[in-house]
Amino acid sequence: MSATSNLREDHRMVRRIHRMVRRYSEIIYGSGYVPVEDVKKILILVEMFIDAYHHFKEECSYFPAVKGSMLEDEARALMVEHELGRRIARMLNMNLDAWLREQGSEPVARMLKAYAEYLYVHMDREERFFASYDAMVQEQEQSKIMDAFDTIRRERMGDDRLRLILSMLDELEQRAGGYDYDDQGS
Repeated sequence: MSATSNLREDHRMVRRIHRMVRRYSEIIYGSGYVPVEDVKKILILVEMFIDAYHHFKEECSYFPAVKGSMLEDEARALMVEHELGRRIARMLNMNLDAWLREQGSEPVARMLKAYAEYLYVHMDREERFFASYDAMVQEQEQSKIMDAFDTIRRERMGDDRLRLILSMLDELEQRAGGYDYDDQGS
């Protein structure tokens, strides 16, 4: 498996998170209600899987391989987008705190929608980058990157953590699929 293939596998999970984040935004806009614990779990998924794992792999191992090439500026732009995602997640967290102080759910819905839109655009841009990357980065370098990815997986995404993330995502997807805009309970 190439480093790019590994990141594309991550994107399968990121797409699931994207769909679920978008759905929760729609639910809140439609009814104004979801359990606060669900939004907290979304933030955990974003932090643990997308930022601390997937983006970390790209920033620390994958993007540095194009330094000095024509892809360097694009890699830098993708890292700027990663920071944008972190900022949206922080704003979501702040708005969640305000919602808990009974200041309304609309800002939470807005930040969920913003994060979903960010993910959609960002993943599309990364997928285009991946194609160029594979044409430029040689197999030997990709093998070194995969070794680094293995280390990152052991350090940041052990089997227990991955099972927890998958369980949380499954639960949120199931709950989001069962919400009715008029439902104010469970």
